[in-house]
Amino acid sequence: ADILVLSANPSLRAGSGISGVIHKAAGPQLEAAAKPFAPLMPGQAIITPAFNLSAKYVIHTVCPRYMDGQRGEAEQLYNAYASALALHSQAPDAKSIAFVSMGTGVYKWPMALAADVAVKALLTGTFEQTSMCVMDEATRVVYQGALDRHR
Repeated sequence: ADILVLSANPSLRAGSGISGVIHKAAGPQLEAAAKPFAPLMPGQAIITPAFNLSAKYVIHTVCPRYMDGQRGEAEQLYNAYASALALHSQAPDAKSIAFVSMGTGVYKWPMALAADVAVKALLTGTFEQTSMCVMDEATRVVYQGALDRHR
């Protein structure tokens, strides 16, 4: 993809999990480019060059921790996806964007709820190609079901 989207921590430092893998592959310049924009609030996003990655750009967006679903978490998660998609205007040469299942790891989002929120947001995008990258078949089935419901 031309753009990779990662679920960043508010400090925009290289974290663990997928964020850490992307930062390691991109090189230390990625963190150096992102840190001046910190801290980000849940739902906000920034774009940086991708440095040593094959992508052109990395979008860093902060998703909220899932607490009980009563604290505006779904709106914040939707905004994390929507903010990332809105950065297309800063990368008009980008034709494709790839996301990961944001919030479903250490942030404890129920998979079906996270998939539903993600698909609603992703269907509003203006990219020629939007990909959701998942780790296993069970997760793919949940996201496919959400897509089927919202199309």
